[in-house]
Amino acid sequence: MFRKALLTTAAAIAMLALSSVAHADPITITTGNPGNQGTDNVLFNDSNLPHSGTLVTGNFSGAGLGFYVDFTSGSGNGNLQVAGGQATLEGGAGNSPFSNLEFGLQNGVTFTKAIFNIDVTAGLPPPNTVTFTVNYFDTMNNTFVSQAFTVSTNGQNFFAVEAGMGALIQSIEINSTDATFADINQFRLGGFSGTPTPEPTTMLLLGSGLVGIAARLRRRRKEAKLD
Repeated sequence: MFRKALLTTAAAIAMLALSSVAHADPITITTGNPGNQGTDNVLFNDSNLPHSGTLVTGNFSGAGLGFYVDFTSGSGNGNLQVAGGQATLEGGAGNSPFSNLEFGLQNGVTFTKAIFNIDVTAGLPPPNTVTFTVNYFDTMNNTFVSQAFTVSTNGQNFFAVEAGMGALIQSIEINSTDATFADINQFRLGGFSGTPTPEPTTMLLLGSGLVGIAARLRRRRKEAKLD
């Protein structure tokens, strides 16, 4: 009886081990130039969007037209600013250099790939470490997941964060405790999933339409009372 129970337990442990080995991580981090296939440049040239302060917003052209991405910082006083070059973000007054950055798309839109170039500076002697916290929705298990990945870096490095196996990225946080960032630039995102944020003119037209409908309803009610 004892031997049979022992064999049953051993079999269960073996099954558990096999299932854990078979599990694959839906998020991958690639160091080095990962290629730009399926991604759009983040642009900081729209004067209608905030490009300095505690919130910086960028947009896209091409496949990303109509989507907006927000950048915030949890280091210093949170100030960020846009610098010259390809979609370059650096710390603003009171947060320069900075050591934390988080970004995600507006309107609940998700993405499956992000590329960026981190210029690590100051801090302890290299190699330094950067932690990427990826917040994503796991469609296979219908759960929200927050997962951290720590990688070594030195000087300027390209990184790509990619989601597979039905994972949809909501936001990415970049953080370092033994270094700071001179800047982070050349942001590209791809695999958009969701509804673009309405343009201000679209919202105005929508509002005007609703006002018109409300006016017609009021007229009909008045006419009904007169009858």
